[in-house]
Amino acid sequence: MKYFSTIIDEVCNLRYTRIMKKVWDRLGIAFSSACVVHCILVAFLPIFFPAISAYTHSTWVHVVVGFIILFTSPLAFIPGYRKHGLTWIIGTAVSGLFFILLGIMLEGRFSDQVSHGVSIFGSVLLVFAHAKNLQHSHRHQHQCC
Repeated sequence: MKYFSTIIDEVCNLRYTRIMKKVWDRLGIAFSSACVVHCILVAFLPIFFPAISAYTHSTWVHVVVGFIILFTSPLAFIPGYRKHGLTWIIGTAVSGLFFILLGIMLEGRFSDQVSHGVSIFGSVLLVFAHAKNLQHSHRHQHQCC
């Protein structure tokens, strides 16, 4: 775990400007929002249009997106935490990541509505955490500097 923390520290310190912090949070908001839209469409569209259910389900997409979110989220939240020091934002982000990964693990074991519903909840938490991280980092910048 210490090795992973060291890698994140090095990545965050290499030309990690104020602009990059905003970029990672905004990308996080965009990806998490896209995840919400995707999960809603994949989970609930086949209920209304059963013929398309054969084309809407690809497990590998969820696994790839889950790992991308898991490994890129620290690039936004660690520098943000260092700037504003608000642990509840980190807690919300970790909770969001947990629910997204739980939704991926529940896939195939429960209905699409359950697994995608859990992922949607996690994505909404992550969008909220990214938005608050961006807001408080921006607020802290103007108060101190």
